[in-house]
Amino acid sequence: MSLNKKLSMEISGNLFDYKLFDTLKAIDKTKSQRKAAKELCISHPVLNRRILKAEELLSEKLVIVSSTGTNLTEYALNILEEYETYENRLSDSTDSITVAGGPISCEFIRQLAQAYQMDNLKIIETDKQTAFDLANKGLIDILGFDDPVQAYIYDIEPTPLGRDNLVLLSHDEVELNSISDLNGLKFVEVEGSAQRLAWTTLANYDLDFDIVYVVNSYHEAIRLVEQNENLYTFINNSMAYTSQHTSNIISKETRHIISALNVKNNSFIESFLNIASHRAQKVTVNYGFEHL
Repeated sequence: MSLNKKLSMEISGNLFDYKLFDTLKAIDKTKSQRKAAKELCISHPVLNRRILKAEELLSEKLVIVSSTGTNLTEYALNILEEYETYENRLSDSTDSITVAGGPISCEFIRQLAQAYQMDNLKIIETDKQTAFDLANKGLIDILGFDDPVQAYIYDIEPTPLGRDNLVLLSHDEVELNSISDLNGLKFVEVEGSAQRLAWTTLANYDLDFDIVYVVNSYHEAIRLVEQNENLYTFINNSMAYTSQHTSNIISKETRHIISALNVKNNSFIESFLNIASHRAQKVTVNYGFEHL
């Protein structure tokens, strides 16, 4: 997966990267396709094909060629104006750091930023797909991964921040002597979370278990378990301080890496993530994470 460093924009169901909008800007400035191509350091045929392809996808004319030169159509001017609005919004936020990801990686970065007195952090705690979409559009600086498989699937190499593991959450205190004691239990699953490690572990031990609810957040899973004595779920050890009845019965089997990607290759972000993965390990242990 390739993460764009510049803004892309979807129009009528088609995603266009910055090259089209840079082309429209150059044409609007020079009033000439040849001069625009020269300014963009591309050939005139390449620029022409770029325009024609976009016009075909949009079923709209983007340029008008006349004896006085080349001008953008009203439609092209409108989409360029919208694009520049988003660009300016990005430019206005360069003094802040925007993070998007799951609840665990976002909390890791939030706590670390507080420890280092970074007050310019914006957190977007969201689902995996939304976080990836924001990264692809260049709207965030850091992309957090609660589960290493999310990065592996897309062949991304994020910076490891710390280790975490899963603990069993129950309505009441239960005595568990071995993983086999989990046989026959009913569970709440948090979609897209590291709980996949728990289900794999139970399956490897050939246990019978039922996933009776699938929810979008840990908060919803915790609420369901707290309201029903027959339900169980797994939560990250780093968030276990919020719950009373937990067990580390499968902690060793569910250890995994929390990581983050420097989306825009920003040198300050790179420095911050390096601190997180090295010097700050003693700090993050206090939040329930393990050393790398």
